[in-house]
Amino acid sequence: MCSASWKAIGFLLGAGALATACGNESNRPAAGGAAAGPTNSSGGASSGASASTAGAGSAATGAVSGRSGATSGGNGATAGDASGGQASAGASGERPAACKRGVAYGHHSLADLQALSAGVSWWYNWDFRPDQALRTGEYRNLGVEYAPMIWGAATDRQAASTAIADDAHVLLGFNEPNFGAQANLSAKAAADLWPELEAIADAKGLRLASPAVNFCGGNCQDTDPFRYLDAFFAACSGCRVDVVAMHLYVGCTPTGNNKAEWLINHVETYKSRFKQPLWLTEFACDNAKDSAEQQAFLEDAVAYLEAEPRIERYAWFSARASNVPHVDLLGDSGQLTTLGKAYVNAPQNSDCAR
Repeated sequence: MCSASWKAIGFLLGAGALATACGNESNRPAAGGAAAGPTNSSGGASSGASASTAGAGSAATGAVSGRSGATSGGNGATAGDASGGQASAGASGERPAACKRGVAYGHHSLADLQALSAGVSWWYNWDFRPDQALRTGEYRNLGVEYAPMIWGAATDRQAASTAIADDAHVLLGFNEPNFGAQANLSAKAAADLWPELEAIADAKGLRLASPAVNFCGGNCQDTDPFRYLDAFFAACSGCRVDVVAMHLYVGCTPTGNNKAEWLINHVETYKSRFKQPLWLTEFACDNAKDSAEQQAFLEDAVAYLEAEPRIERYAWFSARASNVPHVDLLGDSGQLTTLGKAYVNAPQNSDCAR
């Protein structure tokens, strides 16, 4: 996620509600590996995109409002071929629980994770090892799963193959490879490296999530995440991809009552394009003018994500961040903000037992 300097650009996929998306999170490493501490990063690029991209339409604009407190549905995601990719419904490793809610953050203290654990079931930190403060395994006692990632070509895959914990369930693929400021891999280069990720996942009995892409504007391998994934799957015919991952940063001031309308429309596009379960591994409103506006977006987004069967997991960006306004779930160590309390306490789908 980065600045919104490209908000005026709406050329990518036609007219419609403007979404902005960037790829330079302030608390994640620039070239893989666990981040050592918060930094103030203002780089990255954002791009405008239609909320009805690639035929998404407006089927989801009437999704349940989080502020009404109504959620429903379960975790019945499907798997199958998608744009030349092949999902493996029988991939080894335990199937994730129906609890979907997670957080993208790499600077936890044990107190932080304890505060979030009442409502958060998993987290990742853009590395293949937990945060330094959690590497002795305390997170297991809190019932919060850690998801390792192979961030990009710079990640030490050999080290990852031995360091990934035996109780991991999934391996996350490359982080925003269509961004020059992130993993920076062409679709073909990502496909060429994919067998190495498959080998790690096979050896560890893990499900495997696709490269997590995002809309990009400036210094991009591709501005359009859907086009990038199509090219990746075409170049990686027969590759195992069990989950399609995505990042979404959008505005939260649509004309309708649902403040997550533009996020919902993008998810609907992913639903129409891919058959695998979907993981939204970074999301937030990138132009909230205050914490109340961000919270309204969060509540509507979470209600939709909990009720949508194709969404298997989602992760808020972030617990603490300096480059996206009003997104912090945590204040001081172990202290939830008002937004954090809203995220932790939001209703979960009926299949989630914590």
